[in-house]
Amino acid sequence: MKVKILMANEPTAAQWAALQAKEAALLATVPAPIEAHDIEIAGERMHYLTAGDPKLPPLVMVHGRGSASALWVPIMPQLAPHRHLIAVDMRGWGLSSRAPFTGHSGAEAVGWWRDGVLSVVDALHIDRFDLIGHSLGGMVALAIALARGDKIDHLLLEDAAGFATTTPLAARILFAAEPERLARLVPRALFERLAGRSVPIPNLSAQEKHALIDFVYTLTTFPGTQQSGIRAFGEILGLGGVKYTLRDQVARIQNLTRAMWGTKDNVVPLRTSAPAIQQMPHAEIVTFAGAGHSPHMEQPDAFAHSALEFLARGTETPVNAHLDENRN
Repeated sequence: MKVKILMANEPTAAQWAALQAKEAALLATVPAPIEAHDIEIAGERMHYLTAGDPKLPPLVMVHGRGSASALWVPIMPQLAPHRHLIAVDMRGWGLSSRAPFTGHSGAEAVGWWRDGVLSVVDALHIDRFDLIGHSLGGMVALAIALARGDKIDHLLLEDAAGFATTTPLAARILFAAEPERLARLVPRALFERLAGRSVPIPNLSAQEKHALIDFVYTLTTFPGTQQSGIRAFGEILGLGGVKYTLRDQVARIQNLTRAMWGTKDNVVPLRTSAPAIQQMPHAEIVTFAGAGHSPHMEQPDAFAHSALEFLARGTETPVNAHLDENRN
């Protein structure tokens, strides 16, 4: 009889089942059919969600640090009639495996996440696709564009990491302290109040709000992330500042690109990223007045409208890099 020995802090089967149940409860509140999938690739489980007609052009969606594909749900109902959505849980986050990160550099960390997303794209035999990434997922999207730009039609970057060489001190302190560890230390009621204030999603019913916060709490306190996603993220950003960027490479990206930013982002402020974005030959910047780090959650309808308008644009249309502070 084979006995599996769990690594320290490795999630148990019961903990995985609980997280899956919380995700299912959240997806059940969405007014659009969303399907959850698991696929084993080279011994790792990769988790992803799909929505929309598979005959539509595919849009691959990459979430941010400590997040999951399920947190794209505020905009999935608006996007699904126009695109086949494939939202991937990155290695070390969401419901994908907590494989230990064994690299020792930011380049290795970004490559680790990039290759995980592309492994799902390849397993699904997706040849051409549109791509959106949020925060850390935006940096991963940049890395994917650098690796496979000839396969991408439209690139959307939401408050993306990878451009800036500086990060506000408050954000550095938060990530150094690890939100996942802090969530286990504070009473759950306090966590729920703080979570509701940090990303105010409009027009949620009591049931939707409960399902969302329940999932986020279970995700944030989920074991096994320390040696996986958190360790990899530590090669990107530390208490002393940004350790690794792609700003010296982004000028090579030829894809039609829209950078979508909240004007009140205190994690990756636009002023720290705009100069590098403007070096991209076919990029433009659209801002969302009053939004913070996650406009797709804070202003979902405006964000989805902007994304769909951009996705409808022909890839042959030239774009000049510019700052459009009034667009929202």
